[in-house]
Amino acid sequence: MRRKIERFGKLAFARFIALFLDGMRVTPEEFSRMPVSSLLIVRQHNQMGDMLCAAPAFRGLRKRFPNARITLIAASINRDVALRNPYVDEVLTYAKERTRSSPFALVRFLAELRKRRFDAVIVLNTFSFSITSMLLAVASGARVRVGSTSVPFGHDLSSKFYHLELPLPNAAQVERMHESERNVYPLSVLGVHEHDLTSALVHTLEEEQDCERFIAASCGPAGRFIVVHPGAGKRQNRWPPERFAEVASVLHERLKIRTVAVEGPVDAAAMDAFLASCTMHPTVVSWPQVGFLSALMEHAALTLCNDTGIMHIAGAVGAPCIALFGPTDPARWKPVNETVVAVKATDGHVESVSVDEVLSVALQLLS
Repeated sequence: MRRKIERFGKLAFARFIALFLDGMRVTPEEFSRMPVSSLLIVRQHNQMGDMLCAAPAFRGLRKRFPNARITLIAASINRDVALRNPYVDEVLTYAKERTRSSPFALVRFLAELRKRRFDAVIVLNTFSFSITSMLLAVASGARVRVGSTSVPFGHDLSSKFYHLELPLPNAAQVERMHESERNVYPLSVLGVHEHDLTSALVHTLEEEQDCERFIAASCGPAGRFIVVHPGAGKRQNRWPPERFAEVASVLHERLKIRTVAVEGPVDAAAMDAFLASCTMHPTVVSWPQVGFLSALMEHAALTLCNDTGIMHIAGAVGAPCIALFGPTDPARWKPVNETVVAVKATDGHVESVSVDEVLSVALQLLS
């Protein structure tokens, strides 16, 4: 109920603001002739996988505006991922909860935003429409505002807020698209035609060195290891953690390969069940930074995980990975990298995937 009231309030506020906006329209041809030296991208989605699936769109925008300084607004939860995106120059974090509780925090954020004097702002919405992102586009003071149409989401506000509206694929097209392609689709109007749908994430030399020291201490200088992440934010995406433990235990018994278990902020119960079922003693890493984790997976012989954010990190760095899929379609959500292999339940329930299925793929990859 609270979220409905909040959304209704934002919608009413946006309609009020729309009364004072200019009615300027910009054609794609006019936009293509504009000099853009400072570009703002607003991408506020709260899922790590969504942000990494947007990397091809950022790559395409970098090619389209090679000399522009590109600033990205991201949600707090995606700050670490956004900072490691090689196609943006600066990341501004919009901390929604902080700005709600402190009007001064919002004022400071908007003042920082307007200081940059953006030539253009692009709101990159695809599967949902963010009124907050649209309002941030106006607040940025950018000369030209560009964003996806809001018509598929039940209102026409985008036509009042954006000087140039971007199209979205219809439902039939979406069913045939990888999510990375879906992010690129609206940008074709701007002359962005990115065909490389791989994601991208880079870690620092310091993070690489920290990872190497950790591996030497926990696995030995020449020790092979796998990374196991038994959790997931969505309950329907979680393969039983006891089965992860069984796979890891068999690999340890047959191949003498160690296990590094990774725990995220919502994975306590899954990690407890995993550890209780292991026949060996994994090394546990809790709440690792994205850069350290990406380096760890690059060094690992294999990563085992659910359809969740870690899978997308593995794809972004080209790490070997087996991802368990239940209700979602790997053709749309699995990273396009061939290093990530999907094992999908035939009935849409991830619990239906057997230990033998996963073990067979793991042994094949490790051999």
